[in-house]
Amino acid sequence: MPSHVTPRGNPDFEPVFGPVLEQIVGLLEAEAGVLWVWEETAAAYVPALCRGRGSWAAPWSPSHPEGIGRGDLDPSQETLLFDDLPPDSPLPAGEQKIRSFASVPIAVRASGAGFLALYSRRRGHFASRDLRFLQMVGELMGRTIEQLGAAGGAQAGPTAGSIAEFRQVGDVSSMLIDAVDVGVLVLDTEGRWSFGNRQIYEMLGYEPGEGPGRSGGPDPDAPPGFRASDLARLKRRDRACVFETRLFRKDGSTFTALVSSTPRRGASEESLGTIVLVTDITERKQWDQQVLRSEKLAALGTLAAGVAHNINNVLAAIVARTDLLLRQVQDRELKRWLNSIQQSALDGASTVRRLQDFARTGAPESMVPVDLNGVITEVLQFTQARWKDEAELKGTRIDVVTELGDTPLITGNPPELREVFTNVILNALDAMPDGGCLIVRTCVEPGRDEGPWVEAVFEDTGVGMTEEVRQKIFDPFFTTKGVKGTGLGLSTSYGIVARHRGSISVESELGRGSRFCVAFPVPAELPRSPEDHARPVGRRTGRILVIDDEPHLRDVITNLLRLEGHMAVGVGSGIEGVEAFRVEPFQVVITDLGMPDLTGLEVARKVRELNPEVKLILCTGWNAAVSQTEQEAVGIDRLLEKPFRLDKLLRLVHELLRTGAQAEPRRQR
Repeated sequence: MPSHVTPRGNPDFEPVFGPVLEQIVGLLEAEAGVLWVWEETAAAYVPALCRGRGSWAAPWSPSHPEGIGRGDLDPSQETLLFDDLPPDSPLPAGEQKIRSFASVPIAVRASGAGFLALYSRRRGHFASRDLRFLQMVGELMGRTIEQLGAAGGAQAGPTAGSIAEFRQVGDVSSMLIDAVDVGVLVLDTEGRWSFGNRQIYEMLGYEPGEGPGRSGGPDPDAPPGFRASDLARLKRRDRACVFETRLFRKDGSTFTALVSSTPRRGASEESLGTIVLVTDITERKQWDQQVLRSEKLAALGTLAAGVAHNINNVLAAIVARTDLLLRQVQDRELKRWLNSIQQSALDGASTVRRLQDFARTGAPESMVPVDLNGVITEVLQFTQARWKDEAELKGTRIDVVTELGDTPLITGNPPELREVFTNVILNALDAMPDGGCLIVRTCVEPGRDEGPWVEAVFEDTGVGMTEEVRQKIFDPFFTTKGVKGTGLGLSTSYGIVARHRGSISVESELGRGSRFCVAFPVPAELPRSPEDHARPVGRRTGRILVIDDEPHLRDVITNLLRLEGHMAVGVGSGIEGVEAFRVEPFQVVITDLGMPDLTGLEVARKVRELNPEVKLILCTGWNAAVSQTEQEAVGIDRLLEKPFRLDKLLRLVHELLRTGAQAEPRRQR
């Protein structure tokens, strides 16, 4: 039988705290627990109550039954946690080769002070969560001792009347077990539910007063919420086990749980059943999945960024060559074929650009004040052909209901936000092949710690999705649309929302539709809107230097500029470009960013030093690899992402020549 010690002049705490200490030792899988109290006559802490587990159960008491004095470390004044207790420790470790020690103070005004200590033979046995639980236990024990002392006198000990009076407030053992932040379930030797704390009933969806084990004895049925395979694990009596599973609530819904079971042993090592600890890790799993998804996207983006420059150079040459051919070919059939080739190259560039987006973790460069309602209205108008015209042609009907609230402005990149909402809406439309209803609503959510957020919610009545699909919905290349889908729409949206410091989530059940929620923080201060730099573009000719290490693209650009009447010179490296600019005056320099000798930024800096009036166009296959700050530092006038249409390049050249028309280029040596 477990032993207990009643020290001189101190009350007998066995009737109240004996069962409590025994359960705490079992729950935390400690070897032993001791309630130490201060005794004035001995001027020492003496063991008021001891409890052991397994081979330590009877009889056991500390190696200092006569008490220990106050040393440098006073457990009655501070919380202590030792992962590896030194052999010469002044703490009451006993002679049982204790390695880990955890203690919390018990402040008792009426009966002095003390502390509750737990001991384990294993290094690092106790965790910070165990310590927080012990602190709650210590506070409750202190208040209990004070109440008992007030009822029977400071040294009188708990009487039958005082114990009964205290138990009217609530059973001490149940109160402590209910204070644990995990579900606690006790099974008997037959695997039947014999006890559960408040947390386990709440996890399984039971109201107060209902559920198994409420009759006062073991429940005859198998514990609800567990699969048969889980119950088989819990019935094992030879060792403890820890596993992750999904438990069922009373209403049939599920949640992810971490389950830990420990066999209970009596004084003679006989089996008493099993203690089961259940932790709801649903939020932790969601967070882990979000982190994993972000890591996947970042890894994919890094990979894409590594090859994007070369791919975009090839695609840029294809687009530019077909542009030149389209200017010279008159045959309609050939034009159609050339347009098809060019569109395929542009589609490939779009895919590369989406992959590159995953590597971008910072906020978009062009962040401006945005009315989310306005963006959503534009997207609904843009997609009307899908949800209205196409649906009517198929003989179905999709109703779009808007409930746009009064929302403040946020900061964002309008094109990127339009892409997010377009992807979400098209995804909802694809989920309703036989028609249905799409509800779009916006509102302000004030209940977040960092301030108000604007939420945009999209609810459809479509086919819904399984939990497995829902968990993968934002993964790149994951699609349920077969060859029709790229698997990049929602994953791209996820990356865009993350760069806006927002959040995107989805709730769905198979056959019951889906609900997407996209939320963005409301900024404390809105950025200023950029000035409109658009100017009327006139047709002017000038001297233009083209610097690119890709010969096919360089030749196409120079040939096009010459066809437009410009004097164009092409060179294949940054060093050659700087030397050519030093020899001849040029009004506009078109330079590639990634070159083996000098980068486009270095070229820009050097030619700007030679002529501050020169106009600079930086071409790059690295999507958004150059920030606005870097561009301004070297005086880049325009950034052009590869592949580009030649018409766009010509417009930029004409625009820059027009802006610099007042000043003739100056040669500097």
